[in-house]
Parts: sequence; structure tokens; C-alpha cells
Amino acid sequence: MRLSHLNALRALDATLRHGSFSEAAVELAITPAAVGQRVRSLEQYLGRDLFIRSSTGIEPTSEAQSVADQLTQGFSKVAGALETLTPKKRDGALRVTLPESFSENWLAPSLSDFHLQNPEVELHLDASNRDMDLMTDEFDLAIRYGPTSGEQFEERVLFGDYVLPVCSPEFANRFKLVPQRRSLDGVPLVHITHRTKDPGWVGFQAWGEAFNFDPSHLTQGIRFSRTGSGLQAAIAGQGLVLCGVVEASNALRSGSLILPFGPQLKFQTRYKYRLIWTRSRAMSAALNKFVTWMVERSTEFRDELSALLR
Repeated sequence: MRLSHLNALRALDATLRHGSFSEAAVELAITPAAVGQRVRSLEQYLGRDLFIRSSTGIEPTSEAQSVADQLTQGFSKVAGALETLTPKKRDGALRVTLPESFSENWLAPSLSDFHLQNPEVELHLDASNRDMDLMTDEFDLAIRYGPTSGEQFEERVLFGDYVLPVCSPEFANRFKLVPQRRSLDGVPLVHITHRTKDPGWVGFQAWGEAFNFDPSHLTQGIRFSRTGSGLQAAIAGQGLVLCGVVEASNALRSGSLILPFGPQLKFQTRYKYRLIWTRSRAMSAALNKFVTWMVERSTEFRDELSALLR
């Protein structure tokens, strides 16, 4: 058996699944240029183009698209074989990769409940904003905010999200923020930049336009790249922050943040939070316990969210 260009084939597989070099680069933890170079080297080896390139992006050729499932299934089998050969870790260990802001602002305050119910599970959380490749990286489970995953994965949908402004009660009183107000003139705003690629996520401008706010006062304020920093600024009374209600839910529950314009001025997003793991790996007892707990907790949270936004 002769097999070559494995890195190039992985780049092709990731690009076909994600639809762009930049998205594939996030999964593979390399630069978009490196993904493009690997695909180009494969094209040169095969003597044919695999993508049609234009100023608006890339489109796979019919030949490339015809092998997409074979590539994904093939790498899934390779990952399964590696899993079989890898010395088994202790039964109670579980490695989970998840978004940093979700870990800090939603999951962490609830984890003591999981530990009390399952003290034998040794939980390792890797909180980062990089999508780890579950086919090759040493993670048992991913929590991701995004669209549905490919056929090589099992998944459970947890819940969606809503974008809406929050602030401290003192800040709302100081700047007279009430549901009827439709101008943010003079109000310090806290913007969260690079939050997500969700096409349904909005910033202050799009949110304000949707609810008839004066468009000339929607860009002032400070900008954070991390949701946690923006929420802490809002809790400290530094500004009005536009964020996902999922990440703000614990602060809203405690009363350190409020919805100054009420629950009606919310913007529903398109992506959802999901639990994802590979089909090729046997489901361990620890994984089953964590998935069961997360599904139960998410059901409770959806009820809480419905009551909050009613």
C-alpha cells in the first residue's frame, strides 16, 4: 500500500468540511496560507485543480466533492485505530475542550454539582477559543457554539442564545435606562469584538437598528476581545454591554446584571451550543455521565431562560 501527502489530504478534508481555508486552519492549528499551500501541493501532485478560486472565496470541484465522505470516514477510522493502540487512561478521566467564555461564565459555577454526583470522574477542561480536532487530538468531548457537525460525530444540542444588552442596576439608574428609551446618547457602551462567526450574531449597530434606536449613538465606548472582560466591566458599572444571555445568565440570576430595556429587545442567534464526540470512539462511563449531566442541566437552563425572557 502506497500512501502519501497525508497532511495535504487532511487539509483537503478540513477545507471541504468547513468551506474555507481560514476555517480549516482553525481546526488544524496552522495558518490559512499553510492550508492553501498544502492543498496546492496536492493539486500539483494530482495534476488537477481541486477548488475553483475567486475573489469571493473557493468552491470545490466535482472531483474533490466526490471524495469528501471517503476522506472524512477514512480519517475517522485512522483515529479509531490510534485510539485502539493507545494505552488506556484511567476509566474516570475525561478531557473536554470548550470555549473560554462558556467555561468561565456558564459551566464553571455549576461544576460542583457534577462533582458531587460523580466524584470518581477526573474532569480536565481545556478552555480556549480554538476548535480542537477531535479526530486526532486527545479530547473525549467538545462543547462548541456552532452549526451541526459532520456525520463522523455524535452530538447533543444544548440550547441556543439571544443577544441583548445588560448592565448593573446602579448603571441603569445613573443613565436612566428604561424600556421606552430609544437613544444611547451619552451612555458608555462596552463592545465585544470577534465574538463568533455566527451569521445571526449582532453588534450594537445592527441591534439598535432592529429596535429603532438612534443610529448616531451606537459606536461609542470601549472594546474587549473577551466576553468575560466585557461582563466584568458591566458588573463594575462601567458600561452597557451587548452579549449573549447564556454567558450573562449567572450574573442576571444573582442580580449583579439586569436587562435595562426588558426581555423583549432580544436578537435570536442561529448557532447553538452542542456536545460533540467522535462516533469511532467507544463511549466511556465518564463520558456517558458527563453527557447525561449536561443534557439534564441544559433542560433546566432552557426552562430558566424561558422564564427570564418571558
